[in-house]
Amino acid sequence: MEMNYVIDTLFALFAMTLIIFMVPGFAMLEAGLVRTKNVTAVLTVNIMVYAVASMAFMLIGYELAFGTWDNDGMSKWAAFLFQMAFVGKTVNIMSGGVSERTRVVPLSIFTVIMAT
Repeated sequence: MEMNYVIDTLFALFAMTLIIFMVPGFAMLEAGLVRTKNVTAVLTVNIMVYAVASMAFMLIGYELAFGTWDNDGMSKWAAFLFQMAFVGKTVNIMSGGVSERTRVVPLSIFTVIMAT
């Protein structure tokens, strides 16, 4: 293995880790912006949205967006995990804008559509 390949892969995994660490921060921000009675629901929806978006991207979205992998610059799995973390975070940020204003099923459907 070349050194550039290893460094690129490790950097992508490190960046993915930082993106995933953003999730609890945004969850706490959203919990602080809603009424006290809705804090548990908002935190639960936050976790659910991230999980649903990651699964939808894993099953459908990655192949739709990137097709076959022809890059030897970094690991295919590292690139996939990096993109999956971004998709989950993007949908997670969007869910903060509709906190207390939407129901779970329509939000889940929109999450799948947005993640794919």
